Amino acid sequence: PPRTSHPVVKFSCTDCEPMVIDKLPFDKYELEPSPLTQFILERKSPQTCWQASRVYVSNSAKYSELGHPFGYLKASTALNCVNLFVMPYNYPVLLPLLDDLFKVHKAKPTLKWRQSFESYLKTMPPYYLGPLKKAVRMMGAPNLIADNVEYGLSYSVISYLKKLSQQ
Repeated sequence: PPRTSHPVVKFSCTDCEPMVIDKLPFDKYELEPSPLTQFILERKSPQTCWQASRVYVSNSAKYSELGHPFGYLKASTALNCVNLFVMPYNYPVLLPLLDDLFKVHKAKPTLKWRQSFESYLKTMPPYYLGPLKKAVRMMGAPNLIADNVEYGLSYSVISYLKKLSQQ
């Protein structure tokens, strides 16, 4: 969906456990001091992330204004700053799937797992596909996402891209 070039980041205010899994890359940014960071630090809860902890970009989902979370806010262990952790899009769905893939299925997905993963891929913005493909390759599942997958693109865009690649 159309949106401004500068994302409007929104967050919800619910406590949750921070989510990370081995070898999955994420970015971490320290926030400048502000009333928000002061409020988070005053809670003295470095072991939980703040559902400010779930951070959203408006209009990032196809069918809803809020979209799915792409990160969380969390006080540092020393309680001297607040960090924004940028995770994969809709990480509360993706991380348990990847955790199951490697711990339960030993990188050999079942049909049911694959269907759940395909459903996840269909909900994410197409520009996340390349970085996700690279991340799962580095994690040890090089063929999890096919090279010819074009989730979220319209038929006309897919046709145009195929025509360009043939030229």
